[in-house]
Amino acid sequence: MAVTRGDVIIPEVFTPFLTEATTVRNSFLTSGVVTALDALNVNEGGDKVTIPNWKADLSGDAERLTDNTSLTPGKITADKQIGVVLHRGRAWESRDLSRLAAGSDPMSAIGSKVADYIANQQQKDLIASLSGVFGALGSSNSGAAFAALTVDAGGSGETVLGPRQIAAAEVILEEDADRLAAIVMHPNVYADLKERKAIDFVAATDARVTASTIAAGSITALNAFGGSVAAAYASSMTVPYYMGMRVIRSKSVPTSGTGSSTKYACYIMAPGAVGTGQQAGLRSEVDRDILAKSDAMSVDWHNVYHPLGSRYIGPVNPLTTDLSTAANWEKVFETVNLGIVRVTVTSNYD
Repeated sequence: MAVTRGDVIIPEVFTPFLTEATTVRNSFLTSGVVTALDALNVNEGGDKVTIPNWKADLSGDAERLTDNTSLTPGKITADKQIGVVLHRGRAWESRDLSRLAAGSDPMSAIGSKVADYIANQQQKDLIASLSGVFGALGSSNSGAAFAALTVDAGGSGETVLGPRQIAAAEVILEEDADRLAAIVMHPNVYADLKERKAIDFVAATDARVTASTIAAGSITALNAFGGSVAAAYASSMTVPYYMGMRVIRSKSVPTSGTGSSTKYACYIMAPGAVGTGQQAGLRSEVDRDILAKSDAMSVDWHNVYHPLGSRYIGPVNPLTTDLSTAANWEKVFETVNLGIVRVTVTSNYD
């Protein structure tokens, strides 16, 4: 295979860099709400992956012990989750004449933007899956897999995002509400919160714990983040928080209506609420067409994004529209054992 200008893009060097850069740019991965699971790696081929599991709760009331009766044996019920492999790819081409006319190398520019592109496409697939398990916005999602985990007033009853919706989400998860660690929202919803000064910005220097910072006395465990959100501070940056939850902004979240009547979905998530695996690592290839005087580069990835506690029953190798179809998903876990709640809100920025 011919290499496009070896001093610009060398697949053996570019692919590992691209994989790392894509991971850094994926807000879901850095927030900790998406966790890599070995059970979701498709090592033996196929378009779906099955994850057997036992029902989390044992049924039946405790029995009274007496001298002349025996306990009645119960059983635990088996079930299974099913995730689907997403086969995705994209290619770009640049002709020599365009490079000469522009005075710079288009392929180099493309290479510098690929990581952002892939991260954005992967997040679109993830949000499409969330849209599928929760169904349509409002009161018409009664048949969706995760319908019981929605805070939707229905009709015109939604308001801008505030503490009331967060409290309502916590009520759904009962004693597990403390697990909620991130909230996914549309940029318009974020702008509304920012105008009300409801967003906190946490800097990396105030959040990361290192031996040197502790020794210097500039940071303590009391004002530092760790665990599932530690990866959010892999570089020197500030991370937005709302009511103690990491904020993830995405234009891909479902919306309904137009103008001032627009409704927006917000997903409040616990660490590890979505599992991810892969069938093949991210790959990049380059080629030279000497007859067309053009360079081409392609990337492809084959991964799984799976809302834990669900079962995908739709077509294999799904389109984004298949992932967002409620009829293609079923619930496996009990409601309180799921780690995602959706709230529907409005915004003053439409």
